[in-house]
Amino acid sequence: MTKALLGSAATLALLSLTACGGGGSSGGEVGSTPAPPTTTVPVTPPPTTPTPTPPPPTVAAVNYNTSEYQRSNAAVTSGAISAYNSGATGNGIKVAVIDSGINPTLSEFAGRIDPASRDVAATRGLGDDEGHGTAAAAVIAANRDGSGMQGVAFNSSLLVYRADTPGSCNDSEGEGCSFSEFHIARGIDAAVAAGARVINLSLGGSTPGTNLLAAMRGAVNAGVVIVISAGNDGDKPEGVDADPFAAVPANSYPGQVIVAGSVGTMTGTGTIGLDQISDFSNRAGIAANNYLAAIGAGVRTVDKDGHDSRWSGTSFAAPTISGAAALLASAFPNLSGAQIVDILFKSADDLGATGTDAIYGRGRLNIGRAMQPMGSVSLAGSPDPISGVGSDAPPAAGDAPLSGASIGAVVLDGYSRAFAVDLARTIRSAPRSEPLHRALGGTLRAGAAGAGPLSVMMTVAERSDGKGYLLNQAGIGPEDLRKARLVAGSAVARIDKKTAVAFGFAEGAKAMERRLSGVSSGAFLIARDIAGSPGFDADRGTSMALRRDLGKMALTLSGETGEVTGEQRTLAFGSPYRWTAFSLDRRFGKQWLSVGMGRLEESRSLLGGRMDGLLGGGGAGSTFLDLEARRDLGAGWSAGVSARRGWTSFAGGSFTSGAYAADVAASDLFAAGDRFGLRLSQPLRIDGGGFAMNLPTSFDYAAMAPSYSIVRSSMVPRGRELDAELSYGRRWLGNGWVSGNLFTRVQPGHVQAAAPDTGAAVRFSLGF
Repeated sequence: MTKALLGSAATLALLSLTACGGGGSSGGEVGSTPAPPTTTVPVTPPPTTPTPTPPPPTVAAVNYNTSEYQRSNAAVTSGAISAYNSGATGNGIKVAVIDSGINPTLSEFAGRIDPASRDVAATRGLGDDEGHGTAAAAVIAANRDGSGMQGVAFNSSLLVYRADTPGSCNDSEGEGCSFSEFHIARGIDAAVAAGARVINLSLGGSTPGTNLLAAMRGAVNAGVVIVISAGNDGDKPEGVDADPFAAVPANSYPGQVIVAGSVGTMTGTGTIGLDQISDFSNRAGIAANNYLAAIGAGVRTVDKDGHDSRWSGTSFAAPTISGAAALLASAFPNLSGAQIVDILFKSADDLGATGTDAIYGRGRLNIGRAMQPMGSVSLAGSPDPISGVGSDAPPAAGDAPLSGASIGAVVLDGYSRAFAVDLARTIRSAPRSEPLHRALGGTLRAGAAGAGPLSVMMTVAERSDGKGYLLNQAGIGPEDLRKARLVAGSAVARIDKKTAVAFGFAEGAKAMERRLSGVSSGAFLIARDIAGSPGFDADRGTSMALRRDLGKMALTLSGETGEVTGEQRTLAFGSPYRWTAFSLDRRFGKQWLSVGMGRLEESRSLLGGRMDGLLGGGGAGSTFLDLEARRDLGAGWSAGVSARRGWTSFAGGSFTSGAYAADVAASDLFAAGDRFGLRLSQPLRIDGGGFAMNLPTSFDYAAMAPSYSIVRSSMVPRGRELDAELSYGRRWLGNGWVSGNLFTRVQPGHVQAAAPDTGAAVRFSLGF
């Protein structure tokens, strides 16, 4: 049975099928004349968008943001450039357009029309008497050739099935083309047989009959996405629901058919109001769960003669969405038709009432969001989902994650879509530390007492809430050291003349070792003792050191436990660590030499940072070699140098690190018992190595399996922190000690772009 069809923008009569949508007018209204205009609506090109700065020459890239793209408002407003930049252009995907035909001679379709295209209503060939089919097809796949406009999926192939009833498009009454269900069903069957992934039906009318619904069912069962225009009765009572020709199959085959509504209003200079439903567009109504809106007012395309023109109607929202479906199909070959539809619905911009509503349905098409991972994301080949919390670099890495490093890998989202990601971008640099604030964080009081072979000392810091005192590290003045020659911060027991043991709380193992050896680390607030720092801020727990005089030299064994801390909370905050070490030291006249080996075990952190499971996760083990030498220069002066070399291994790779310092000190310089010091140092810094992981770097959709390769990325920072500090202190008011420190840090935190950090401090400590 052949059904009478009314025009492209006219009222849709009962029991009718029509080309749904029509030619635009300069005023933006959807005309009541059924046929498209015979003259082209002039289009004023938008201002040329400046061409983005091209990537480095080593990166092969295409600039898709051209003036031709900017003229193609269906592609621009839907965010198609996100797909292009990801390599998806519709290549290899066939989109069927069942409509009034196409002008195959136009350059916009050169190489785009599949040989299986044909006239399914007669033997006329692929001509287009009206232009509706040509205009719809161009929105999908017009060539990207530098002129005119381009299709949303410009590299896709068109399966064009001319289905208009012969002679109907030349109706003298101007009612437009008419289509029979038989010919539409024949076009759908032919499209499925030819391998179409998407079928565009910019048609409208009454409820499809049994045969047409059966053809649609066959298409969706074959995994084909069907996009049907919603209708142009928005200004009429029946416009509260999508056209029956779209709503019935959408509700019959939910999640596999998209009803295309239109947003926007055409004006003389362009299309505006893309957050509002077009006046002419049927609302979602009973098809709300399957309704998706896209620009359908003033869509830039071509007419049957190839002239640039603007068309309005849900007929042109439909090919915009069909082009988006083709982009997804080309980008992710594993997707079924139902998955493509689901992704387009879930990635849509929510308009109107929150969630699915009776006007906008699922919302407005957003290709950019559709091209992003959705659902649970995991490393390709791994069942474990990615946490998504990222990683925190260790302080010793400085600005390394920002220095152009790349850790490429393939991840799969909830639809098993493969995405190339740079895991280096998930690493946050360690927060900049403020060591002066930390060093002066409380009011200290120190005290010491001795009883025979036992010596005890405590330094307490006033709590910030004023409700008492907390144990803290010992003070920096020599008065503190004199009172506890063998220990600071805890207790020392001398077992015999050659053996002493120290136990500490809130003090590091190296500090305990120095109390036993009698070698001071100096009165410095900022340029810290490189041998006493694990390379990160630490909240020391318990520590101990055992020293044995071996005659010509002494052996010291030491250890400590603690947690990673910091002025700003990071993922590593509170992670436990354990340090064990031994050292040998010897005096040669005025020289003192020490060599030590230490082992740092971290159960969850990496030198005070924290890596996501994708980057190794877990903890790390580090071995450090420490060398130190001091010389008595006479007249109260001394000088020293120290160096640390580290080797760290973790699940994601390995690296080396180093720290260095040199200082001079003097006592009794201006007054009895005073102390002067100058230190130059470099805190622990990674100087070689980094990540080396076997990661999935490509993905075969045919086998649904990744390929692996070793990915390496340096963790060496561009910056190098250098600290210089001058200190001076002396007794004051009996048992008090006043000291001053002046310091500067160049490239603090090993961040090349960081401004120098310069400051000064005056401190007074009081014994009790």
